Amino acid sequence: MAANEGDRRGGEDGATGSHRGPGRPRDPGYDKAILDATLEILNDKGYSGLTIDGVAAKTGVGRPTIYRRWRSKPALVIAALTAAPSLAPAPDTGTLRDDLLAFERDQVVLMDRPESRRITAGLVADLVDDPELADAYLGDYVELRQASVSQALQRGIERGELRADADQTLIYDLLIGPLFLRSVVRGEPLGPNIAEQIVDLVLTVFGSPEPSRTRHPS
Repeated sequence: MAANEGDRRGGEDGATGSHRGPGRPRDPGYDKAILDATLEILNDKGYSGLTIDGVAAKTGVGRPTIYRRWRSKPALVIAALTAAPSLAPAPDTGTLRDDLLAFERDQVVLMDRPESRRITAGLVADLVDDPELADAYLGDYVELRQASVSQALQRGIERGELRADADQTLIYDLLIGPLFLRSVVRGEPLGPNIAEQIVDLVLTVFGSPEPSRTRHPS
């Protein structure tokens, strides 16, 4: 995406932004170009290799344009990850176990990628010292994924496969936590059967004792 006249002469994207017209609408084309470039650099160089200067150079967009949209590198990364189709929603397969397995297997593939481990580790380290950004990460990225799992869990309750009083937030944490600890914290590859092991553990604890709950072999 080439720089416009504002980038070159200090208008909308210049050093001070003083020539930007009042009420001028935000160009959504810039947003997509910036977020796409951010993801490309993250996947290529990792979190530590991403800089605002690098994104600006890749897109031809001035640094002030980026900072007007996202106040910091972590904020930009959160926006890029949230916009990326990196995690499929839990499908409606007809059984809760298969729904959760589909979700968990997608998450295993995502978190097993070396570039994903590097991105997550660097981002989480920056979020520790910034509660506002941590809230944004939870609200913009995590909760969207959690909502998909909650839909699957609600279907399981309606089919009698899951206890109605099951703690859905804890279930989501149990699905994600072991993957995060093993992949990001320990830097270990995720085993081929880890999705099945975690899902079956969750269903053993929270599954309904009613005989209507059916498990199908993977």
